Amino acid sequence: MMPGAALIRPLSATAWELRTAWASGRRVALSLERCDVDRLEGRVDRVAATNAHCTVRGLLGPMDRILAVHHPSRLGDSTARSTWSRARRELGTPADQEELTI
Repeated sequence: MMPGAALIRPLSATAWELRTAWASGRRVALSLERCDVDRLEGRVDRVAATNAHCTVRGLLGPMDRILAVHHPSRLGDSTARSTWSRARRELGTPADQEELTI
């Protein structure tokens, strides 16, 4: 066994963590190696079914180059716009339905 091999995460574990972030709408930060950029921050747009790559904020990140998935930084972050917190649901019944009596 290679020294330090116990610290290597399988690609499927990283892919499922990114799918969880995509489904919940959570922002992530990805540390990358041997890429044009060292770090990707933002919401996950898609994760390939083959676990080959993911797209974060429109940028493609190969899964075999991802070192870590972690929480994004909050200092100087211009992409932190939450659309979920300000959205309110209208209570009541729609106009074409009548209210049920309980």
